[in-house]
Amino acid sequence: MKRNEEIVLQNKLLIRHDLIEEGLTLIGRESVIDKQKRCDILFKDSNGRNLFIEVKEVVDNKAIEQILEYKALVGDEDARFMLISNYPTNPIFCSKLKELQIEYMCKNKKDIEVHLENVVEILKGNSTYHNKANIIKKLNKQGTIANEIYDYIANYLHTIDTPIMCNISDGIMFQLVQCNKKFLSITTIGNRLLFHFPCENRNSVFDRYKMIIPELYRFKDKYLDRENFKDKEPNQIDINLKYIKNLDYIKPLIDEAFTQSLSN
Repeated sequence: MKRNEEIVLQNKLLIRHDLIEEGLTLIGRESVIDKQKRCDILFKDSNGRNLFIEVKEVVDNKAIEQILEYKALVGDEDARFMLISNYPTNPIFCSKLKELQIEYMCKNKKDIEVHLENVVEILKGNSTYHNKANIIKKLNKQGTIANEIYDYIANYLHTIDTPIMCNISDGIMFQLVQCNKKFLSITTIGNRLLFHFPCENRNSVFDRYKMIIPELYRFKDKYLDRENFKDKEPNQIDINLKYIKNLDYIKPLIDEAFTQSLSN
């Protein structure tokens, strides 16, 4: 099982929440609970009740303990709590969930089709920016190139059959719905553009493009003089937005990140 494989199911349910129940309104993903925990998805149901959902590949005792912890931290008797798994759950766990009044359903990600006309924005982690427009505004002068990058992805990389979603947090994180990792981020932290690759490919991609785009750098490049330094971003290549002369300057690297994400 791949790491974070349940994120693909999360992605699909964020868009196809009609498969959970009718009348749900999405609040966001990774919603912060009591300033210490993050629940995968938060909806408001048709009766105005909060519905907290944790998505798993399989349900086990650890998953049940996790959703019970969220329930205790929320402390709202009117709120609903649900586990959704990709694979069918052992009847013993189903009985346990019923006794604990935790809702449950099984939805296999392979059975869920997602077709989107346009890129979808998803609020992540109770972001104060709320939407793409606020992030573009926060970037000030670099907002122009950031907007061009967004438009390129929305109009040329996104298609109905290979849909892209963008998570809104301290920036805009682009992710194929069918993938469990983002491929590009525009962040307000340092006003940077971040390219994401599989860890095993990052350095070879960096070496190829560094000759064409000299302003590229890796997190570890700032600490080469330190012994025993651990690269905190082993899948990432950065560039400050102010160094991007025009969209064509970095478009090949955007395409590379997108293509590698698509093939993984």
